[in-house]
Amino acid sequence: MTQKEYAERFEKLYNLFTETYLNFYTWKGLQDKAFEKTFAENSHFWTAVLFALQNSWLTGLAKIFENSTFSKKAQVISVYALLPHQTDTTRAAKVQNTLTLNAGVIKGIQQLRNNQLAHNNTRHLLKPKLILSKFPIKYAEVEQLLLLSGEILSDLNPKKGHGYAYKMLADDSENDGKQIVKKLQYYSKLHREHLDKFRRREIHDHRFPPL
Repeated sequence: MTQKEYAERFEKLYNLFTETYLNFYTWKGLQDKAFEKTFAENSHFWTAVLFALQNSWLTGLAKIFENSTFSKKAQVISVYALLPHQTDTTRAAKVQNTLTLNAGVIKGIQQLRNNQLAHNNTRHLLKPKLILSKFPIKYAEVEQLLLLSGEILSDLNPKKGHGYAYKMLADDSENDGKQIVKKLQYYSKLHREHLDKFRRREIHDHRFPPL
């Protein structure tokens, strides 16, 4: 792999990390029991949104940390595919150490990818708890892995000394999800108040917002 090819692939990996980070923290912002009543008001929509976000960050992580014959041949863009071609051996060793420390959660995500996200494995889909019991995915460990994104990217970057401010993206993404639901909750409150006024015959149009 030439330096130019490495740089191009690294840039794509950076974009994949960012997309996955965005999906995870937007999803996380919606994991609040106080939002369940709001979700129930439009259950089909929110079921689709939450499912799509979760599948997106799980699939994103599975691709980012793909360790397969394809990654060994550099036929995919992943951390494992780029790592052998990082010429800075000190930084490469740091990435390898991170991968080793997080091998458990990476393995769990890969198993879910192989049996559900990329392929509809019959045995898994009929009894999903079997694989998840052998390769559990703990969200705290997933988040810990994501929080290391900046370090991984910094150490894989072709140029030394680059940093990545993912903490701000995490906070903003999580807060965006929360704010959207809070706006909907406020809207629902106004809607209920409007209907109460209609029932008391203080207004004559039950529609909200009024036409």
